[in-house]
Amino acid sequence: MSELQKNREYSVLFIGNSYTFFGDMPTQTFEKVAKASGYDVKVTSVTSGGYTLEKFSDSADKHGARVDEAINGKKYDFVIMQEQSQRPASDPKKFINGLCTLYKKIENAVDKAYLYATWGRKAESGDLAEKGWTSRYMTDRLAASYTVGGEKIGAEVAYVGLAFADIYENHPDIDVYNPDCSHPSAIGSYLAGITLFAKIFGVDPRTIDFDADFDKNDTKIVKEAAYKAVFEEQTILSEQKEDILKILSEN
Repeated sequence: MSELQKNREYSVLFIGNSYTFFGDMPTQTFEKVAKASGYDVKVTSVTSGGYTLEKFSDSADKHGARVDEAINGKKYDFVIMQEQSQRPASDPKKFINGLCTLYKKIENAVDKAYLYATWGRKAESGDLAEKGWTSRYMTDRLAASYTVGGEKIGAEVAYVGLAFADIYENHPDIDVYNPDCSHPSAIGSYLAGITLFAKIFGVDPRTIDFDADFDKNDTKIVKEAAYKAVFEEQTILSEQKEDILKILSEN
């Protein structure tokens, strides 16, 4: 993966929900990291809490209409799409259908698509207990579902959830979760932003000169997790992917 050239402006469209807008990640991390790395990046966001890609694809929906407005007469270098946080794991068929419908709507307005694969809930989450899942199981299932989705529309996947799991499992003193056990904390949003930036621009996140006032040792660890999620080969559990594909093949 090579770094993108710097002598031009890049336009990026974010479509997602609170996992995207928490901490103002598109502007407060992604855009600032890009600037610190020498890139001129302009971000546009269409987000709403709890929203699905299916709703964003619907022009009759008020936020679906916002997507229409964002792409009307516009051309973006990249689009980053993020599904409702449980749907790719709990209902992959609806996720894939919504993703394909949304992409068909926007594909002429974007040069390249990326999927923002999110993370499993924190172990204490009632959502995990209700489904009988562990945090890692949910993370891996999300990664597998996003992998299948990316293959369906020809998009690349930024495995932010795998970077999250790395920190959660190996560096529990760095709390990447909000107290609700679901959303990202401030440093969790930072991790998401640098992982997405590294994936799209091909920049080693360990070289990023933007720490957002976090402890330098913490940001060093977080940058390493982002590096591994982007630049090291990811083994998405084959049984998870096979199960997703089986569900999609069912009538």
